[in-house]
Amino acid sequence: MSKKFSSAIQIAFLLTPVACVEMIFKLPEESDTNFVMNLGRYILEHGFPHVDPFTIHDGIQLVAQQWLSGIFFWEAWQNFGVTGLKFTDFIFGALLLILHWRLCLSVSGNKNVALGLTFVVGFITATSIVPRPQIFSTPILLAEVFLLEKFTRSNDAKFLIPLPILSVLLINFHAAVWLMLFVLAAPFFFVKSSRHAKFLAATLAASFLCGFINPYGLDAMTYVLRSYGVEIINSHVSEMFAPSAQSFSGKIFYATEALMIFTFAKVKLPWRYIFLSGGLTYLALLHERNLLLFYFAATFPLACAWRNFSVEKIFPHDENFPNRIPLTILFFLLVFVNTIMITLIFRDGLAELNTPVKILFFVSTAIVLYNLLVFKREGSLLHPAILPRKNFSLLVTALIVCGIFSVTLADKKDDTYEILTPAIEFILQDEQPENISLWLGQGGGGLAGRFGVKYYIDSRSEVFLPVNSGLDKNILAEYLNLLNGKIYYKDFFAEYNFTHIIVTDEMKFLFDTLSRDENFKVVYERKHVNEDKTVICKIFVSCGD
Repeated sequence: MSKKFSSAIQIAFLLTPVACVEMIFKLPEESDTNFVMNLGRYILEHGFPHVDPFTIHDGIQLVAQQWLSGIFFWEAWQNFGVTGLKFTDFIFGALLLILHWRLCLSVSGNKNVALGLTFVVGFITATSIVPRPQIFSTPILLAEVFLLEKFTRSNDAKFLIPLPILSVLLINFHAAVWLMLFVLAAPFFFVKSSRHAKFLAATLAASFLCGFINPYGLDAMTYVLRSYGVEIINSHVSEMFAPSAQSFSGKIFYATEALMIFTFAKVKLPWRYIFLSGGLTYLALLHERNLLLFYFAATFPLACAWRNFSVEKIFPHDENFPNRIPLTILFFLLVFVNTIMITLIFRDGLAELNTPVKILFFVSTAIVLYNLLVFKREGSLLHPAILPRKNFSLLVTALIVCGIFSVTLADKKDDTYEILTPAIEFILQDEQPENISLWLGQGGGGLAGRFGVKYYIDSRSEVFLPVNSGLDKNILAEYLNLLNGKIYYKDFFAEYNFTHIIVTDEMKFLFDTLSRDENFKVVYERKHVNEDKTVICKIFVSCGD
């Protein structure tokens, strides 16, 4: 087998998790995606905005720190719809996995360890590859780590040449994380070489100057300093919460962290790995939004620690059956996939299947059990001569079960957008977008913007802080106080004079209050039922006092 063909097979294997997620799962409706796409559309039509053009508020200063991401997403959506966004996810998810694999291979020299570690990381992070600016910024930051590692190992300064270019890309794709370029570089100063430190310092200085190559100059470079570490955001925005050990993703994170601590305690590693992994672990402990970067940039030192691992320690070499190792790995992988999918279908979707599909599902499940339990008569469950036949039946079963799972999943809609979209369309039946002043929840603002409707607030929480907006009023705090009943709702709605107010019963206080008030008329009401959950949406208009 040629080296190029072997590498192609390995890459195909690595990309399996992200490819399966993009093919099977429904594209998540991200409020950030909607806003960023609107931003890209606006820039292509009108140029760079410096005053917010999307909300009802006059004079909000705007730093469009994700403008290039917005153009990418808008063009993908405009030309190819959901498929375009999914393909964008896949391409940049694939880039992340290939970079991580090459990084692991570079620090370990062990093909099996690099392949296995990257596959696990890809499996863990596949559902996090969604159309948000992080899918651009994370590969850029990982590419920086890869180049810095190459420079440190080879002492060849040519690997530093692309860093200023990465700075330009990062400041335009996702300026909020631009300073991470320098944070990730800091551990690489821990090398006993003055030449190394001088070259790295000079390159970082050039990278800093290149950060000015953006439409908003210093304001974009310092955006993160004005937008994060703010109590109201940390307590309100879910991605700013610390990972919870009660959630599945939290359990995976803490298990990974424990494995890293145990490994680093047993194996002597360069200080740059300790500081890099330790620093990213600390950031991930603070905020969930840092988990993606943690998995890709903090885990590769494990490959260095495990560089002496050999599969022969687990699978002794057998000249009669040279393919036993990959066949056995494939067997357990297929068993794992079938088990997860069958469990999910039993838990969430079995009742939704029609009778023929149920029969197919139970036949597939029986095949899995047959392979695992009934093959005792063959003497060995994993006998090399029998494995191919078992793997073929398991593969067929996996395809059937995954297909059924995708059918059941396709019926599960995102409540928020399934409810809000018809409500906005109802308003637009009689009104032009430019004549509408809309109040709706923060997560729906970007969706309203997609229809060309101006709204009160969206998911860009930091934009509505006085330090960024340039206004005296804290709009984010006002929004939260309205939902909590800390400000009088009649005064609020009288001040803004909205043409329409969209509220769901998930905002219980406001929903109940407006429903009882005779001064607010219900012009639209709809119940949305998804499994055992019912959500009611109403559109109110003010009738005056």
